Amino acid sequence: MIDLKEQISIIYGKNDFLVENKLKELINQTEVDEINTNRYDLLETSSEDVIEDLRTISFFSDKKIIIIDNFDDLLSKNQSIIADWIDYLKKPNPDVFLFIILKDLISEDILIGKTLLQYGYLVEVKDMTNEMFPSYITNYLKEKKFDIEKKACEELLVRTEYNLNLIMQELEKLMLYKYDDKKIDLNAVQTLVSKNLEENIYELTNSILSNNNNKTIEIYYDLLAKSEDPLRIMNNVATKIRQLIHTKILLEKRYNQDEIKDHFNIKSGAAYYLIKDANAVSFELLESILDKLSKLDFDIKTGKIDKKIGLELFILGV
Repeated sequence: MIDLKEQISIIYGKNDFLVENKLKELINQTEVDEINTNRYDLLETSSEDVIEDLRTISFFSDKKIIIIDNFDDLLSKNQSIIADWIDYLKKPNPDVFLFIILKDLISEDILIGKTLLQYGYLVEVKDMTNEMFPSYITNYLKEKKFDIEKKACEELLVRTEYNLNLIMQELEKLMLYKYDDKKIDLNAVQTLVSKNLEENIYELTNSILSNNNNKTIEIYYDLLAKSEDPLRIMNNVATKIRQLIHTKILLEKRYNQDEIKDHFNIKSGAAYYLIKDANAVSFELLESILDKLSKLDFDIKTGKIDKKIGLELFILGV
């Protein structure tokens, strides 16, 4: 079990996939069951509710885990809320393992940042340079007893634009496709991995939001023709919707384009269009779509509906 001195862990890094892997690794060390794990986003959940959960004993186990995203949103809160967090960090509930996820450490010149450094166990997750990706992919596949051609690896990186989350999703698909000979070649990558998925998801999401059913169905069928999995399409649309909701929340907090760019770790041009798209839709519409996607995801995973048909009916019903 993880040492109690590491009861409060601050995991920070810009690569979401690597950060999530490190989080899973540390959670496994606690030996706490998944049912006793809660995850909160401080952009969506009040600090008071999170602190209450932190101070509450677990009814199902001796220990529980709480994970917090967007902890740096506290910097925009009033001093009494920040003081409550400082009090908790100084004297945490011994029955709780707290994991705080950050892209960057909060400056120790700020009291909450200083307190985190003093009472938390820091875990830095370094990002990878483009040059590191080929060896990472090769070694990952070797552990799975697969090989990949150099040209296939290069093409995979081009088509996924060095997005590690996307790379791992595509590798799972490629390994299933090449299960018999365990060798991923250029033809397999060209056959299974679509180009510019992000651009397609952007167009698909916009057509859903504008209720353009004909355009939405056209893009959806095109993605299916490129062997895109309906669940992956749905998850990417849901991620885009959540990003728009978060952007609207940040805009309400008077974040500017540069601050939103830094928050999402995206380029300035992408931040411009994100702001433009967020301003064009209402919270109500975004939350309604997200609720429907959540229900659809549950229905698919519980076998109530086929994923391809379910997503098509969702598109037609929005």
